[in-house]
Amino acid sequence: MTARNHPGFQLPAHFPSRSVRSRARCLVVLSATLFAWSGLQAAPTSMEILQFKPKQEGVSPSMPKSGEESTCKVELLKGQEKGSGWLLRDPAGLPMRRFYDTNDDNKSDVRSFYREGSEVYREIDSNFDGIPDQYRWFNAGGSRWGYDTNGDGVIDFWQVISPEEVSQELVRAVATKDAARFAALLVNENDLQQMKLAQDKVGLWKERIGGAMGRFNGVVGKLGAANPGWLHLELGVPQCMPAEQIGSRYDLIRHRRGTVLLDLAGKTDWLQTGELILVGTGWRLVDGPSIGALMEEDSTGNRTIGRLDFEKDPDLRKLIEDLGSIDRQMGMGTPTARQHLQRAEQLEKIASRIKPEERDPWLRQVADSLSSAAQGANGTGEPQAMPRLASLVEQMTKASPGSPLAGYVVFRQLQAEYSLRLAKPGEDFSKVQQDWIGKLTQFAEAYPTAEDTADALLQLGMVSEFMSKNADATKWYQQASRAFANKPQGLRAAGAIRRLESEGKPYALTAVSLENPTQSFDLGQITGKVVVVYFWASWNNQTVGDFARLKLIAESYKDKGMVLVTVNCDQAAPEGIAVMRRTPIPGTHLHQPGGLEGKICVEQGLMVLPHLVVIAKDGKVAVGNAQLAILEDDVNKLTK
Repeated sequence: MTARNHPGFQLPAHFPSRSVRSRARCLVVLSATLFAWSGLQAAPTSMEILQFKPKQEGVSPSMPKSGEESTCKVELLKGQEKGSGWLLRDPAGLPMRRFYDTNDDNKSDVRSFYREGSEVYREIDSNFDGIPDQYRWFNAGGSRWGYDTNGDGVIDFWQVISPEEVSQELVRAVATKDAARFAALLVNENDLQQMKLAQDKVGLWKERIGGAMGRFNGVVGKLGAANPGWLHLELGVPQCMPAEQIGSRYDLIRHRRGTVLLDLAGKTDWLQTGELILVGTGWRLVDGPSIGALMEEDSTGNRTIGRLDFEKDPDLRKLIEDLGSIDRQMGMGTPTARQHLQRAEQLEKIASRIKPEERDPWLRQVADSLSSAAQGANGTGEPQAMPRLASLVEQMTKASPGSPLAGYVVFRQLQAEYSLRLAKPGEDFSKVQQDWIGKLTQFAEAYPTAEDTADALLQLGMVSEFMSKNADATKWYQQASRAFANKPQGLRAAGAIRRLESEGKPYALTAVSLENPTQSFDLGQITGKVVVVYFWASWNNQTVGDFARLKLIAESYKDKGMVLVTVNCDQAAPEGIAVMRRTPIPGTHLHQPGGLEGKICVEQGLMVLPHLVVIAKDGKVAVGNAQLAILEDDVNKLTK
């Protein structure tokens, strides 16, 4: 019996003929029950399997070199209770494919593709009908997570997608004149429901979204037969729109627009994305695209970007193309300090060839890349980077003293210096912190309106808190909340002031259940008990140890009138649920999406996680910044 006629081996409709399959050169992962040879279960061969191709375009999984097929290995995978599959490894032992049957129905329902040993793409058949309905990208592949609701292989909406990936998808949609691909990027009906808009606001949003397709068709028509390629995305500073301003239950994070540099086969132009908003874990388009550059700087931080004349300067086009190649290479893994330095050098070449008034966004990127190159990872920074960053600072402060660009570059230098000092062996940590406060103070005085000043003031407050100087912390938070009242940093600073002054005041907390988002919780429901509130996230390694301590305290004081409430602050609830199931603890478990940028964290001015609050039986805050090491003492006093 061959693999092709075995009833459990489900070949896709596009599976090629045997003559084509005989040219395959790698091993794959399939369900452990997919193949039977002469009536016995056996591993598939590379010749049979590697013709399974990713359904979505642009995925380039690893392939063995010609002649290495026989040295590839297939491993049988077995789940502890359920499921089985095949794992393919290359001659060096790195994974290449993993096809898995999670429900033992003799069909692979999770297919994973790897590049250089890391998974970059996955297809999931979540309803077990033999057709993938979810597509996910990982690691160097990106962060996208798309859903195909009708099984036609076309993604209908994106659960997770970054602004950069939205802009890339937009350019592909324009290039292929694919309206459906564009529609998948737009705010949809479910998004509007998730935003919890007031009824009188829904129509306004639908009107804006309704005009987006017309703008898309206009761009397609204007470009005609041109086949644009994505080169670069420039974004302004993201904004936080208060809930009451937009008529929603939640605050809204948005970019007023993104500006994409297009490659038009020898020419270039700019494509404006229109407004982007963050709904849950995915960015969405609202207005639709338009062709052309921004003509002026507005009050929201979007900077003027002029059209680059590549026809007059063909070498400039080559420099931009090379920058794109560097970015793609850096995206294939964790960028090295050397790559950041290489990127800075390329950006400097570009900046030197364009008009001085159009250099701002490029020089900012130079500063970013030099700062990253200087810091590196684990002490692997490039020694040249800091002197070059210092030279850039000198140029900018002389050419345009006190300007937003000078402030931007100076702040990157300060951050790099601070990071390097923290990593230097033998440094006096207290002295480093004191010096950091001094540098940040000087920066805030020299650049009172710079976009980084808000962050500088927040860091001044946070460091002061860390050093138990709450009066100083309050002073800095007050300055931030006044000077940047309508910015996310100003809102967080106002929350930090409330947190520092919360002791002795009623404590309010409303959120949804971690495992059941339709179930809401109000802390006011708990009366006459001591409540410990623990804010946490799965990415913080301290959480697991904290859970063990919290479990002991909760169980010890359960009969004495203490209850535990945890608030998970991961971007998506499943991340927190996975941790909670591995290390369960008693109590009420809630979820606030958005991480530290989420509504509750901002309102309470949380700067770091985890964070503990202890509330007395009268519903007022007893300890606003509790420490786990002495939490039991606090609880013991309040439960007597």
